[in-house]
Amino acid sequence: MDTESLKIPKDRLITSMWVETEGQVIASFFLLPQSDRHAGPETPQEVLNQPEPFVVVLHEDPQEPRFYNKDAIVRVHYQEPVREDEGVERTVLSARLGLRDGSIVEGEVRELLQPEHQRLYDYLNLSGNRFIRVYEVGSEDQVVLVNRDHIIRILPVNGS
Repeated sequence: MDTESLKIPKDRLITSMWVETEGQVIASFFLLPQSDRHAGPETPQEVLNQPEPFVVVLHEDPQEPRFYNKDAIVRVHYQEPVREDEGVERTVLSARLGLRDGSIVEGEVRELLQPEHQRLYDYLNLSGNRFIRVYEVGSEDQVVLVNRDHIIRILPVNGS
């Protein structure tokens, strides 16, 4: 039987993940070429915020598929293509996140938020996403997805 015809075409995106007890893991996510939620390809944030408890990635060394419990993933670093959203006004909230493993993530949340929910406090408490997207300081395309369950404290930066 030809199993190639059963495969769903997906693109690979290499990431650097921090996982409880393992530390840094270099692995690729499998992403659909077209998201069912927006124009453009599926993102790691979409995959990690789906309700399934496990995510499959391709570990780089040794190269093997692995299933990770999403609760054990602390954060995921990757490069995101710069979005050309002409006319779209995203709210920018600067923050410093202190994580349970002692690491600090500093950057900006850049999301489409309702006018009455544009404070950092609102975003963190009203977003139902397990993983929040933070753009690294001084970068347009370096993203850190942070598991909200691993955040101990958040300090607003510059009045966010």
